[in-house]
Amino acid sequence: MYRTLLWATDGSPESDHSLETALALLEPHGRLVAFHCDQRFMGKGPGSAPLVADELDRQRHIHAQVESLRACGIDARLQIQSTDGSPPVEIAAAARDAEADAIVCATRALHGLRALVTESVAARLLRSATVPVIVVPPGELATSGSPTEGRRSDDPA
Repeated sequence: MYRTLLWATDGSPESDHSLETALALLEPHGRLVAFHCDQRFMGKGPGSAPLVADELDRQRHIHAQVESLRACGIDARLQIQSTDGSPPVEIAAAARDAEADAIVCATRALHGLRALVTESVAARLLRSATVPVIVVPPGELATSGSPTEGRRSDDPA
């Protein structure tokens, strides 16, 4: 079990699924840092555009997840980093800054030509991180219930 985990999320269903693993690995009084890279075209300032069209919806979704965890008594924090750089480098830096014991992230099952041409963020993160990286494949369940199963709102976080 880990005292501090950085959960790297892009707001996708695969990332949502990896949250179950992060919570299963977190100590009862541990801290979860939800980290999201808001990837931008051409800089981070005014006038830059999000790389993903539904970026604001993704951020709202992640924020709601963190608030739900807090309501269950889990020490959860959200960090969103705008970047026009490399998400794996940003995730690794955030893990160092948070003094995380490990990083939990999801991966998508890419096949065929796309898998040969495109390297996943998770694969690049394995080379950038200075702490263990726990990569959760799609469809792999860490627990049988909800992400907050086994935690009560009156449990100290």
